[in-house]
Amino acid sequence: MKRSVVLLMTVGLCLGMVTQNVAAAPSPIAEAMGDLRWGLSEREVSSYAKREIATEYNAALSKTKDPGEQGKLKTALKSAQAEVDRSLISFDGGKSKWDNSPVAGEFTYDNQESMMVSKDISGTSYYFFVDGKLWKYVRVLDKKAAGGDFKKFSKYVEDKFGKGRTKKGEVTPGQGETQWLEYLDRNSRMRAADDNGKRGGYAMIFEEMATVRALASTRPQKPARLAGQSDDDGPAEDPKKSSQGEVAKAKVTRSVFQQEQRAETPAEFESRKEKAQREARERAQRAAARKEENKRGEVIKDLDSVNDSDPLGGL
Repeated sequence: MKRSVVLLMTVGLCLGMVTQNVAAAPSPIAEAMGDLRWGLSEREVSSYAKREIATEYNAALSKTKDPGEQGKLKTALKSAQAEVDRSLISFDGGKSKWDNSPVAGEFTYDNQESMMVSKDISGTSYYFFVDGKLWKYVRVLDKKAAGGDFKKFSKYVEDKFGKGRTKKGEVTPGQGETQWLEYLDRNSRMRAADDNGKRGGYAMIFEEMATVRALASTRPQKPARLAGQSDDDGPAEDPKKSSQGEVAKAKVTRSVFQQEQRAETPAEFESRKEKAQREARERAQRAAARKEENKRGEVIKDLDSVNDSDPLGGL
């Protein structure tokens, strides 16, 4: 009897450990992002990007014994790391050079959005922020590094992430029709997109879904689909053509939150609109505080270079 009880307790403990390990296992998207986490600051992402650049260049350095080639790689490494901080841009104005770039359409202006870029041997990484917090990561891979064509690129992606949902359309509004594989977990979405002749390589687009939904309320949107309408469905039925169309039209307002693809009452619409406006004001206030903090940081950096024994030595 005692042995049976001990055996049952042991089996239960083992099963509990297995269940806990399964529950704690990260999704393929989280595994692919590694140390990159949503909500990281611009400074934290800068440090991450520089480490990633060093990892790739160090791998290349280990494969060559030519002193000349090693010297070129070391110089390129330092240059690439230095460019990370210089690349930071805030989308405060009405336009920039990035409107005609591989990430055109991935951002909007005057919405507390910013971006940082890092380049390495096999591709370019774009890090997007809202209110100084990371919410999107776009990795554009050189076609040769990605296998040469989209079919091979898709196989590479599915070997890593599993079977994805194949979709066609505009992966980014205004960028033209293309095709991609899509993956979702509880917090994130990843889309592996065809080049479409515009990116200069295949793109892997990682996004925090909470921010995708929040930004849908502040960015210009196409008309939202009604609840239950799939991506492959045609336009929603004209309410005027149905017997209950006029009643539905009077009581239901299309949601401005496009990603949620739902209908809502006027009261719900106004409530959500006020919340979005309040959050936008709070982001603006935090952004202003962040700029002041950055200014103070620059002043401290300048003071660090002053020789205490000869503070006027540089004059």
